[in-house]
Amino acid sequence: MALSTLRKLFGIADKPVRRQRPRNQVRFALETLENRLAPATFRVGADEPYHSIQAAVLAAGPNDTVLVDPGVYREQVVIGPGKDGLKLEGKNQKAIIEAPATMTAPLAIVNVDGAKNVTISKFTIQGPGNGTLNSLEAGIRVVGGGSAWIIGNHITNIRDNPMSGGQEPVAIEVGRASQGQTGTATIAHNLIDNYQKGGIFADNVGTRVTIEHNEIRGVGPTTVIVQNGIQISNGAEATIDHNKITDNLFNSQTSPDAAAGILLSNPGVVTVTHNTASNNDIGIFVVGATRRVVIDHNKANENSFNGIDLDTTTGAIVTHNTTNRNGSENEGDGGIALFDSTNNVIEQNKSDDNLGDGIFANAGSTGNRINKNHMRGNSIFDAEDQSTGTGTGGTANTWTKNNCKTDNRNGALCQPQKNDDDDHNDDGNGDHDDGHHHGRKHDGKHHGHAHSHH
Repeated sequence: MALSTLRKLFGIADKPVRRQRPRNQVRFALETLENRLAPATFRVGADEPYHSIQAAVLAAGPNDTVLVDPGVYREQVVIGPGKDGLKLEGKNQKAIIEAPATMTAPLAIVNVDGAKNVTISKFTIQGPGNGTLNSLEAGIRVVGGGSAWIIGNHITNIRDNPMSGGQEPVAIEVGRASQGQTGTATIAHNLIDNYQKGGIFADNVGTRVTIEHNEIRGVGPTTVIVQNGIQISNGAEATIDHNKITDNLFNSQTSPDAAAGILLSNPGVVTVTHNTASNNDIGIFVVGATRRVVIDHNKANENSFNGIDLDTTTGAIVTHNTTNRNGSENEGDGGIALFDSTNNVIEQNKSDDNLGDGIFANAGSTGNRINKNHMRGNSIFDAEDQSTGTGTGGTANTWTKNNCKTDNRNGALCQPQKNDDDDHNDDGNGDHDDGHHHGRKHDGKHHGHAHSHH
């Protein structure tokens, strides 16, 4: 009897015959699985599989890495949805992403639009644009609710050609209220210079940035445009820590507008700590802040107008800052100035040797607590308060334990400390007064605002 017949009698079904798969097909399937689960690396360069950065970005998936060889890449790079976690890496800033002759909107060289946790590191990203007015919008742009780590880059010449008064070009843009855009970014260890309107611009409610350990340099004295090193505006939130911001100077004899190292214009919650803001028109300028703003342990020295300026601001905390040797010939100059600002705390700051006042409050500044500050050697008053009320010395503010010598209230604002050494006015940089200050008339008028980015 056939074996197959016996199996049927005893209810034993035949086993299907499995065909042996060739070994190379089995290996191919395993490699495909590995590539799908593990991040891949895509290389860009003259001798690499990809010759443009954008082509490699399009081929890459989430969490992949695009490594770019040294060279000049004249292209726009767009990192959109589906590219979360993508890492875009150059080598020692020798991989240069340059604005091409023809650009498409939005006019950003690198545009992170909707992708999250993207890393952009070790590139030079440069302009200028190929036009005379707003030919570039940004070197790096983060919008669409996207987020990015922008680390160790040189971002330069983000401007028209030649530089114009156009308000668009900024080195890094995160969010923009006028376009309904938000973004999140950590911006660290970058050199940002030769920009047109601004170095870093973060804008809109829902936008959040951490800005730390960057060097940000404007073009120096210019009559072309009012620059800002860092601008946080329209409800954006920020932590700004350990940056050096210099050379934002508007050198106009006919306009009262001022450039700022750090401009907070109607911001959300912001903390500004351990920064150096020098050789700007205004070191740190706060306008229209109503949420919590903390300005602590900064050095805002040798700026043209003020070291720290609060304008129509409520509830700011300004502590442990150094504002020495600021001021020029404009009214309202000095170390720390309050204009129409209420209920702020100005405490334990050092404001010496300014051409103007050490601390100044105009008539519209009320309810402020000005305590334990050191002000010496200022050319007009160490302390000046033009308000009227039931506060200290007939002002509308409270002044206590301030170590100063001269004020406009018959000594009521100053309480000099015993054994104070007037010669020890160093701000920690090892630089001392150079003797260039002189007295002048001071009527409490305020210079113009630093223009914000539109």
